[in-house]
Amino acid sequence: YQGGMNFAQPKTHNLTSDNGTTGFNATSEIPILYYSAALLYKVFGPHDYVYRIFNSLLFFLGMFYLFRIFELFLQKPFWSILLSILFFTSPLLVYYGNNFLSNSTALAFSIIGWYYFFWYSKTKNSKWFYISMAIFLIAASLKITALFSVFAITSIFLLELVGIKIGTEKHQLFNKRILFLLPVILILLVTVSWIFYAHGYNQAHDTTYFSTTIFPIWELDSSDISGVLNNIQSLWLPHYFHISIMILLPLLFLFWIFQYKKANKVLWWATVIILTEIVFYIALQFWTFADHDYYTINLYILPILLIIGFADWVKRNHPNWFDSKIAMLGFILFIGFNIQYTHQKLEERYIGWMNDFDQTEAFYSITPTLRRMGIKPIDKVIAIPDASHASLYLMNQPGWTEYTDEHFNSGEKTRYNQDREGILKSISNGAKYLIINGFEQLYQKPYLQEFATQLVTGHHGALIFDLAQNQPNFSLNEMIIKSTYSCNADSISKNGEFFVTENAEFEGAENRTSQEAQSGKYSIKINADSPYGMTLKLNNLIPGESFEITFWRKAKKNSRSTLVVSSSPKTFNHSEIIQIAQGNNGWAKYKSEFMIPWYVQGQELKIFFYNPDNEPAYFDKLEIIHYQSYLQNLL
Repeated sequence: YQGGMNFAQPKTHNLTSDNGTTGFNATSEIPILYYSAALLYKVFGPHDYVYRIFNSLLFFLGMFYLFRIFELFLQKPFWSILLSILFFTSPLLVYYGNNFLSNSTALAFSIIGWYYFFWYSKTKNSKWFYISMAIFLIAASLKITALFSVFAITSIFLLELVGIKIGTEKHQLFNKRILFLLPVILILLVTVSWIFYAHGYNQAHDTTYFSTTIFPIWELDSSDISGVLNNIQSLWLPHYFHISIMILLPLLFLFWIFQYKKANKVLWWATVIILTEIVFYIALQFWTFADHDYYTINLYILPILLIIGFADWVKRNHPNWFDSKIAMLGFILFIGFNIQYTHQKLEERYIGWMNDFDQTEAFYSITPTLRRMGIKPIDKVIAIPDASHASLYLMNQPGWTEYTDEHFNSGEKTRYNQDREGILKSISNGAKYLIINGFEQLYQKPYLQEFATQLVTGHHGALIFDLAQNQPNFSLNEMIIKSTYSCNADSISKNGEFFVTENAEFEGAENRTSQEAQSGKYSIKINADSPYGMTLKLNNLIPGESFEITFWRKAKKNSRSTLVVSSSPKTFNHSEIIQIAQGNNGWAKYKSEFMIPWYVQGQELKIFFYNPDNEPAYFDKLEIIHYQSYLQNLL
């Protein structure tokens, strides 16, 4: 939309091509969906919801045609509706069907293509065959894995060619063999040509950001394979379907294999062939399944055809099953249960642990602030923290993040902006501004402090620094102490519940002990039976406030005891500590530093010691320095 609308020269906001200087990248799929969205932007303006609505409507069109396929075979509206809804109880399909990737759109067009192919097999009217092939061309252009369906139909054609009867009538399914080959050749020619073009385009710009290669299982060792499988099991498997459907589908397939004589031959061969294709595909792309669940979306054509085939088998052999009130009620309850399950999984995606909006909120709304400060859409920026490039898109700025370019294991990794040298390289390539989302990043990544000296402004916790000016107005070394808190376990309240200091009370005094002490007579002793101690609560957090905490600990070598800092309901946790001194009798001194992020403004902060082990740990001489927000005098 804003890059010249050059279909053959796609590019992205991230400038990791051409040795980190340009954004020229080509996807393995033909970018017709993205180009179509850009055309809609020309009419309605560049709004994400325009793209989302457009893509969602295409997915729902596919779901509608799935209903039409069931109606074509069953002539049972009740079952056609419910069996279609069954595939809308996949959390994966529901999530991506309402988003931006072309995978779900390709699946939708594959379903539409199968509808017209089934209509061709029923009527033998070549018109429907050519329509189906045209739609399969769109599907394969959107995502190369949509070729599963084309390859399955081609294999059925070849089976007929060698004498295996597939058609249900006296005549073969494919009578006009030459006319059949032409659209298949066209589909392969178009999709393969783009892959070669994209591969050459990416090589010319020295980029592997978008994959035009394979990641086969045989290039991984046993530990890598185990890691991929563990990721699939723990992260993605629950989002494919509920376990009840995951068990049902292979059982149905085993049953289906032995029903060749009574089954619709097109559906039987299609499911067997596509399963074979999927096995090869998984072997070739195995590594990608560790971090990306959407690679499985076009594999759903297999369970879709399997359910269609099984439903058709029931209609052929046991039509009275569809009239059973018990079967109807049972399936309604089954669908309702899976709908509720999908709802829970979608909450994880949108408001649960899988969503990081609270931490990245600034990037979503920062663009007007950038423009107000004179930062143009063409100005190059460094965005931190971000291991992807989402922040650049959200800000609508070209530039770099903390992305690690793997080069698909073909060379040494390139790590962008993960150290001083990385920042300097981005500056030499034209970076004008450093945008840091989260004050705490300056503590967690000290190398940033050298470049974070000319503060332009802030936005919802994000700091914008000018990298070209030489008029410093910001330094972490100029922080002003707001309060100090000390607790050495010697003074407690009359009721014995609190450690009492000059300006605060610390909870957990019941764990005071005289068995060990770094200085004075007492410390605290905590273990799994009583795991908390020296808890300080501070109210009304202010973004940009910072803390420096030191304490002494005596514990076994592998002790998990530590200092914990937390806030809720918007979660903020900090438990990073470093040892800074070694004392006598097993005591060691530790230090922790952190800043208060924007998203926990006004909440309560808890600072406490924690030990989940049975073996006790001792803590003493807790010192907390609370610094003012260094933003309040600058913004």
